[in-house]
Amino acid sequence: MTDIILLYNEKEVWKFGIRDRSHVGRRGGMRCAFTVGVLDYFLDQQIEFPAVATASAGALIGGSYIAKQRERNTKLLNAIGKNQEAISIKRLLKNKELFSMDFIFDKLANHTFPLDFQAFTNASSRFIIGTTDINTGRPVFHDTFKKQKDLSTIIRASCSLPVLAPGIEYNGQQLIDGGVSDPIPITPLIERGLKKHVVVLTRHKGYVKKPTKLNWFFKRFFKEKPELIKLLHDRHLLYNEIMKKIRAMEQRNEVFIIQPEEPLEASRIEKSHHKLEALYYQGYQEAERKHLALQNFLSSQKPLKNISS
Repeated sequence: MTDIILLYNEKEVWKFGIRDRSHVGRRGGMRCAFTVGVLDYFLDQQIEFPAVATASAGALIGGSYIAKQRERNTKLLNAIGKNQEAISIKRLLKNKELFSMDFIFDKLANHTFPLDFQAFTNASSRFIIGTTDINTGRPVFHDTFKKQKDLSTIIRASCSLPVLAPGIEYNGQQLIDGGVSDPIPITPLIERGLKKHVVVLTRHKGYVKKPTKLNWFFKRFFKEKPELIKLLHDRHLLYNEIMKKIRAMEQRNEVFIIQPEEPLEASRIEKSHHKLEALYYQGYQEAERKHLALQNFLSSQKPLKNISS
């Protein structure tokens, strides 16, 4: 899932074209095309946020949103989908790498469709990327990127799914996908004092994450990392607990959710151009459909104690 949380400070006022809100992203592989559509709608409507927290694929597309490079995300997804080597089961079996990380994060993201780092740096939005320490199983958040190489390294680390891609060493830590330890990273933004939150989910309403059937494999693959094994074993519990918390916040008018009505018809490794395009427009149209309700939500100055009363 590429789950995006946009958080809003209750002291601020809704105003198009003013950076007075914040945004958080999660994961989902190629299903993030839905989220790209939502973010492009926000860019078209000049809806900006003071903070963007994200993990996994959300880290890759979130940077484009902050830099206001509207076409970059769709170009990246199209290039990944068209290239036969970008997603390869053969490479997974041979090199333990499903996605060609060098091709995606070096050739495409850094050279073919480079991020405008100057625009990114000059933006008033704070970018927060979640990663997971492979040795402790704890989330590690990053919000300072002095050089473009720092940003690129952290984005790649946050997109490094356990087993499917090698971890990345950064500042003495071995880092992997941030969605493993914090599947919907709303906590770091709450800790920063933000009171109202807009959550964009790629999973449909009512989705409940089920236990993995790969616990036996994780025990063998990560036999020297007990904390990570436990984390992977309990991922469904963590995700469902966070969703329970978010739904409760929604009832208190502290959270506004944008998500598909039905399950997305695409996989994590989807390469069909037509399916990815359909996901994109589905996300764009869903954001457009909920525009007025979102505006009303963000305009309200205080969360309700009990929205049903």
